[in-house]
Order: sequence, then structure tokens, then C-alpha cells
Amino acid sequence: MRGRGALLLLVPCYALVAADVGSASPPRTAPATACEGARPPLPQSLFYELRAGAFPESGRPDVGVHVPPGFDATRRPGVVVYFHGWNGCVQAALGDEDQPCSEGGDVRAASHLAAQLDAARVNALLVAVELRADLPTGDPGHLATLGGLRALLHELFDEHLPAALGDACSLEVDALDRVVVVAHSGGYQAAATVLAMGDVPITEVVLLDALYGADEVFARWVGDAGFDAARRFVDLYTCCGGTLERSRTLAALAHDAGPPVTDDDRADAELSGAALESRLVFERVPRPHAELPEAYLRPVLEAAGFAPRMR
Repeated sequence: MRGRGALLLLVPCYALVAADVGSASPPRTAPATACEGARPPLPQSLFYELRAGAFPESGRPDVGVHVPPGFDATRRPGVVVYFHGWNGCVQAALGDEDQPCSEGGDVRAASHLAAQLDAARVNALLVAVELRADLPTGDPGHLATLGGLRALLHELFDEHLPAALGDACSLEVDALDRVVVVAHSGGYQAAATVLAMGDVPITEVVLLDALYGADEVFARWVGDAGFDAARRFVDLYTCCGGTLERSRTLAALAHDAGPPVTDDDRADAELSGAALESRLVFERVPRPHAELPEAYLRPVLEAAGFAPRMR
């Protein structure tokens, strides 16, 4: 493996020398299989009903999935699991157009999550889990059973996604390079539930103005003495969304946990890439509560440690 890595490092240098003497650089190797990314264009969002969904047999899709162009399931694949807030739905979260989440319901703002994942150029799938769509609740439903998130992802990977990724393409929960859980607002309940009971190796938790409760669950994650270099916790909060005091309290705990902490309670500037370099991040941001998913998913994913999407 070390020799192979050294060879790869020499290739760009050789290409530069060859260019100086008028020789053409060798062409880039195209992906060989659908599983490696050589697949026809897919719809922006794929929707599936699952037996292991949070609310199966609801008559709605249980997940919306975005597969970015060129996603390579053979090269350090990752997954972003997203939980929407109250009165939301996966269609509005993933999409680029404002739309109602139920027939005759109010129009809900689009969060452009699929477009942000594409722009971040990370080699990860986006799985938006439907909770109670268009209702003022964050009830996690069947996710609140031991192994609930594992069962959901296993069914999705085993029974549904091969048709999109390639028939011979198989993803395994335990083989994922990184699993990042993102929750907006009332989605914190589902995030805390899968953190405590999901039986999935979660590497990062991102709360987008979502620290409304489950303090002990998130405090254990932040204060765990075994917090290793692969894990991160990001809490982006606002002045007036109701999460300010809890975020300040958890940030104070984080300073005693050991890893470097970014803790900025001023909200006088937009989120920067430098602020996301720490393993524990607490930052008050200037955007209003409803805009956080649209504004900040891309920079959070760019800093999350996913493998880059090469093609």
C-alpha cells in the first residue's frame, strides 16, 4: 500500500515534466462500473417506502435519497442522515423548489440539500428520513427501537439502492467510511434517538438550531472520555430560536472534554471554514432559524472528513 501511494504521488510530477517537453499527459481512467460511478443520470431524489421506516405504511415515502453524480460505492463511501424539523418533509428538504408537504397544506421552503451535497463534492449519499410530515412534532417513531437506524439503512442498501447504484453494488452499514447525522430544529429527537439506540457507527452529529432537549444524550457524546479523532460534534445555533442557553451550557461542558473546541457566541459574522476545523464546534450564526439547513449544510459536509468525489 505504501508503494502504491508513492507511485500515485509521482504521477502529477511526471505529468508536469512531460508538459514541459510538449508531451500529452496520460488520460484519466474512467470509472469501470456503475458501482464506481459510471451510471446513467438519476433523478435528483429517489423515494422509497420501507418496512423499517420511522412511520411505515403511512402512505408517504419513508426516505428520500440523493445519489450525487459520480458517487463511488467502492471508494470510502459515506452517508449523511438528515432529520427535518416540525412541519417539514423530505421532498422540501431535498428539493430546490418551495412546495407543500401535504395536499392542500402550506407551502414549505426548500432547503436545497441535494444541491448542497453536490456542491460539497463529497463521496456520500444523502438519506433524508421522513418523520411526521407537515406536523408540529419530532416524534422518531420506530427509530426509537434498538437498532432502528441500522434496520432502516440495511433495508435501503440491500433491497432498494442496488437498482440505482448498479445491480452488483452492495453497501454495508459497518463498511461505511463516515456516517454524519444532521438534524434541524425538532429533528433533534430523532438525532438523539439514533445516537443512543441506532446501532450505527455514527462519526459526526450536526445540530442546526436543534438543541431543544435530550441534553444528557448529547452531553454524553461531547463529554465521552473516549472521544476519538474521527468523531465530531457541531452545534450551530441562533440568538432567538430557543437553543441559546442549552448551547452555551453544552459548550461549557465541551471545554472540559479534552478535544479542541470552537466556541463563538458573538453571531457577528458568517460561519467560516476555519471555525469548522475543531472536533467540537459551537457557533452562534446570524441566519434566522428556518434558513440554517439551506445556508450551512455545504460547509459542514466539506469539513466532515468524507472522501472527495473524484468524478
